[in-house]
Amino acid sequence: MKYLKYILPVLAIFGLAACDMNPEIYSEPEADDYAKDASGVNSMLMGAYGAMHDVLYYEWAMTELRSDNTRMRSANSTSSETKLVEQLDQGTILTANSWVDDYWTASYHAIACTNNVLANLDVVTDEKLYNQYEGEARFLRALNYFNLVRLWGPVFKVTRKLTAAESRVMQRSPSEEIYELIEEDLTAIVDGELLPLDYASTDLGRATLTAAKALLAKVYITRYDVGSEQYAEARVLLAEAIAEAGAPQSGADLVPYDEAFSIKNEMNAEIVFAVRYLSGNKGLGSPFGGLFGPNNNGGNVIIGSPKQFNFPTDDLLAVFKRHPEDKRIEVSYAEKYYNSTTGTWVTQADKARYVSKFLSPVLTEYDGENDWPVIRVGDLLLLYAEVSAEIAGTPTDEAVKYLNMTRERAGIPVYQLSDFGSMTEFRTALREERRMELAFENQRWFDLVRWGIATTTVNTHLMETESSFYTQYGYVQPIDDWQTMLPIPLSVTNINPDVAQNIGY
Repeated sequence: MKYLKYILPVLAIFGLAACDMNPEIYSEPEADDYAKDASGVNSMLMGAYGAMHDVLYYEWAMTELRSDNTRMRSANSTSSETKLVEQLDQGTILTANSWVDDYWTASYHAIACTNNVLANLDVVTDEKLYNQYEGEARFLRALNYFNLVRLWGPVFKVTRKLTAAESRVMQRSPSEEIYELIEEDLTAIVDGELLPLDYASTDLGRATLTAAKALLAKVYITRYDVGSEQYAEARVLLAEAIAEAGAPQSGADLVPYDEAFSIKNEMNAEIVFAVRYLSGNKGLGSPFGGLFGPNNNGGNVIIGSPKQFNFPTDDLLAVFKRHPEDKRIEVSYAEKYYNSTTGTWVTQADKARYVSKFLSPVLTEYDGENDWPVIRVGDLLLLYAEVSAEIAGTPTDEAVKYLNMTRERAGIPVYQLSDFGSMTEFRTALREERRMELAFENQRWFDLVRWGIATTTVNTHLMETESSFYTQYGYVQPIDDWQTMLPIPLSVTNINPDVAQNIGY
């Protein structure tokens, strides 16, 4: 098989056609014509990977933008697109918000692709390939459902092809039932060792057994309380995943932060699972340089007409600047750029500040090379530190060791166990470290929700730390707990008026 980034162009012929969806987005057309043998199933699987592009296109707006890490760039714009950003930024989301609708639809589109693969595995006669394809499909389905249930709560459980009539009357399944499906998929992979630990260079980017263990650990940490069997199992899974990812013992064992995100060093040892992109006008390029780059930069940062969405907040930058030597700063965001035409530096915040983590030079707008990391080693190290301390009920040497690894890599002072007089102090340090290490990677919102502090953190962001920006609106209000869940899109309730809407919408 060809290198994943080069096999993805078959989507236009096989993959997307094999998992395209009707307007009733829980239905799927026949895939039989594409699944005559293992090659056909592999093409459909490539469609499932490719479908993640549409999911990621909007995921930052469902997660990072709703947190305290980023906000809108400008206030009181009249453009319809900016109004969508405004709603997500301020928690005033309408059921007709088309970005919420698009993310929902993209997620179910990706799930449909995985269901197609699983429904057609019988044509794969090679047992090893059968297991691998099943594992990859289950992993991608679990990943999408994990995000859906965290963002919406109860959602539609779809594991097979549905008729249009069925899709018009189906109801949302309880969150617990969705979590059971996610765990069923991931435990099937882990217990059955359906996936390999690694691939040949020609197949980099496919889901691995390590990625499945890491994702299952995150599910357990999110769903279960400290003291439960599953929470303890998360620690075991994280230990195994970290060992399989190179078993780092200090920051010196990690891939340097800048190299971890470099397009010259893709799928490096830091990356456990990433959504891959391919530039070159193949329709598979990364859009994030165009979405996040500075508006009206005259091609000095990136060509085209970048939108400067996902604008880094003053509060996040203040956290980073406690240690100006932090090596993550220059990778994660920028506050100025050089205008080669005028021979001056542009430093005005609303013109020059932008997320740079996923930006590289392009020849065509929205055609970047940057992959998007979904699970990486730094994330797992900090989760292991967190879980270890929570299980012990107190900061431990081991927890501090794993907390310090990302700080060592970043070149900032490390902690000593004696620095923490309580679990509260350790949690504060750990949570701040996750914020910096994983900035702009769509992790912050999910962290805030599972820590139970999303509402209070966002209200501090809206009413205090970023108040100088939001007072320009004059009507920004604190959010309530119900606003941490997204609304079921209007397009869904139009098709099925009996579908229960989330509270408050």
